Amino acid sequence: MSKKECPPQPLDRKEISKSGKFLIGLVASFALLNLLFSLIPLEWIEFVFAFLTSLILSVFGVQNELVYGEPVIIMLHNFSPDISIGDLCTGLLELSIIIAAVVASFGIKIEKRIAGAIAATATIFAFNLIRIVLSIGIILLFGLGIGELSHEVLFRIFLFLVIAGFYFLWFNWATKSKQ
Repeated sequence: MSKKECPPQPLDRKEISKSGKFLIGLVASFALLNLLFSLIPLEWIEFVFAFLTSLILSVFGVQNELVYGEPVIIMLHNFSPDISIGDLCTGLLELSIIIAAVVASFGIKIEKRIAGAIAATATIFAFNLIRIVLSIGIILLFGLGIGELSHEVLFRIFLFLVIAGFYFLWFNWATKSKQ
């Protein structure tokens, strides 16, 4: 059996316009969110993640202390070097990208976009905290060399899968029943 090839379809002006609006909205929303996030002192956000990470580590018997500053430091007892919770640990980059994509989805009702932004915030927060704790756990179990590698790998996986996965699930939910 031979496959019948479909001739290329001409680009639909309406779809090109929708794509352009989405891209412009994405860039504008991303820039605005970054501006808004820059108004919050970074060490506050870093401290939230460091504090919760410290609590989780304590539950698992890992003694530690926090040092407030930029970046926030988690000092693990009987382990060196200290763990720095820096700007990329906050998840603000991921949050900016996913909220910008949700906000720029102009064909979807505003209520569903607001719900998407709220759900994205909770999702990014939870997955980011899990990523930080997992990275520290791997460092403690397997040493700094493997820990640094896993930190880089987890960051990249998190960056792509959580953003793409969340948007895919949200978009399917938001478009399942007509807006």
